[in-house]
Amino acid sequence: MSSSPSAPPSGPSAWAQLRHELNKPRAPGKRIAYPKIRNFILDLMAEGRRKNTINLAFEADISDALTRLSAMPEPVSITSFVAKSLLLALDENPHMQAYRYGKTELVLFDDVDLSFTVEREFDGAVLPLAFISRAANRKSATQLHKELQAAKVAPLGATGPMSALEKTFFLLPDFMRRLVWRYIRSDPYVFKQLAGTVAVTSMGMYTRGAAVMFPITPMTLTLSVGAVEKKLVLVDGAPVERDVIHLNLGADHDIIDGAPLMRFADVFKTKLEGGFALD
Repeated sequence: MSSSPSAPPSGPSAWAQLRHELNKPRAPGKRIAYPKIRNFILDLMAEGRRKNTINLAFEADISDALTRLSAMPEPVSITSFVAKSLLLALDENPHMQAYRYGKTELVLFDDVDLSFTVEREFDGAVLPLAFISRAANRKSATQLHKELQAAKVAPLGATGPMSALEKTFFLLPDFMRRLVWRYIRSDPYVFKQLAGTVAVTSMGMYTRGAAVMFPITPMTLTLSVGAVEKKLVLVDGAPVERDVIHLNLGADHDIIDGAPLMRFADVFKTKLEGGFALD
């Protein structure tokens, strides 16, 4: 008579394994305080996630524009040049910075308040802060460049990119900030005054090659300026090395559809590659 196979030896129970894992000593390291001023970033992310954002990534040949930039009598950064090119396209397409007013109306502003991202050290933390250039569509690329350079050194917590009012606001408790944001998003005129109408963020300076970000923002339109890379293109059948910049346009799909965004990107690309912002 054959004997039945013996049961495999039982190991420790799941609860025992769990207790063992929880009782392990913690990994070596240190804890530091989370900077409260990063509420600025958390709030922008929360507001940005409320948008149904579509993204359009593309590239543009700026070789000729870079040659002209290097010969400018006054310095103009690539970011300022690209931003001015965007503003020229917006002058022809003002609906690209429309904002909903209630459920039945849109507001199309005459001026473009351009919100630039400027990286600054603030209270021991390095943060991407917002600097708003008012009526930026009425300014030259040189003027935008000067404003950006000033924003990088302006005192923070006073009237610079992080004003005294903003600093106080972003240190408030979450529930209080949410109530204020609810009011801000309900009125596009208030939103324009506090946040601008169009955002530009430039991270391409920190890398190289084919790279561009898809940021989360509460704006109707956001331009992300990526890296500039060398690419071989055919010119009259011969390979030629050209400078190509990578870009992304993020748009609120509640207001802007895919086809209008594509047409706008084509106008923007024409302005950019033609160097119209330097005229």
